[in-house]
Amino acid sequence: MGESRAVFVLLPGRKEENDHYQLLQEETALSVGARLGMRVEVAWAPAFDQLRVLKKRFLEPAPVDAVVAEPASLSTMGFLLRDTRGRAGLILLNAWGPEVEVASESWDRSSPLGTVSTDHAAIGRVQGGQVLRLAAGGPVLCVTGPRRSSAARERLEALRATVGTGADLADTEAGEWTEAAGTTAFGDWYRVFKSRNPNLAAVAAQSDELAVGARSAIRGLPDAAHRAALEGARFLGVDACPAYGRRLVDDGTLAASVVTPANTGLALELLHRFWVEGRPLPLRSFTAPSPYPAE
Repeated sequence: MGESRAVFVLLPGRKEENDHYQLLQEETALSVGARLGMRVEVAWAPAFDQLRVLKKRFLEPAPVDAVVAEPASLSTMGFLLRDTRGRAGLILLNAWGPEVEVASESWDRSSPLGTVSTDHAAIGRVQGGQVLRLAAGGPVLCVTGPRRSSAARERLEALRATVGTGADLADTEAGEWTEAAGTTAFGDWYRVFKSRNPNLAAVAAQSDELAVGARSAIRGLPDAAHRAALEGARFLGVDACPAYGRRLVDDGTLAASVVTPANTGLALELLHRFWVEGRPLPLRSFTAPSPYPAE
């Protein structure tokens, strides 16, 4: 198995906010790390605090062999590359940009560098297929994650390309990936369209939490006619975590979701191969989504 390596996993947000996908990221990191004989530490930090948390960990006496981090933004990604260089290896989760390629040109080859992402365009295509099947050509509202996130942009672009003219697609942006943000995002859309007697065949949200938030917003509408019209929409999510999204599909709360495997597991597998087998890390690696329920 080789010597025990220390890996610091930095996840975005706050654990108490119950982002089920990030909880799955943590659970997977700890279980895969234990299986591979690694010493895995997991920390959480909101966007504004990620760099402080990383720098604080580097000041501790116990060394870190690699950092696995999901940056909150492209600018944070650049700072992570800068501040980790020469101190530890680095795998970025769900992040990519030309800065990674530039950094790789001068990165110490004895230290791992790479990225592991969910194929967000593939998520958009899978959800687009679900929209075509479940919305039957009716109007669809896509509740996206924050547009500063490349994941949200890529999912929406692929969804639009897949749906094409098969549905009347509108979108509204959530500031975060949470249920509360989904409720707010739906309210933003409704304030604009409530004078037009709104009707939706489906709400395609970019996370299961966002879908539940949008559904709650509809159930709380004071206009009974609008509430009755919109409650018939099919609600679609993304992530399908076993303890959350899959359960909601199974009990009928959501019509469908998209399974996005935790990519911390693949990140740790790649680090293990680098240290034990001497395999270089690919700069870009992907985990593959799949529909839930299976089609």
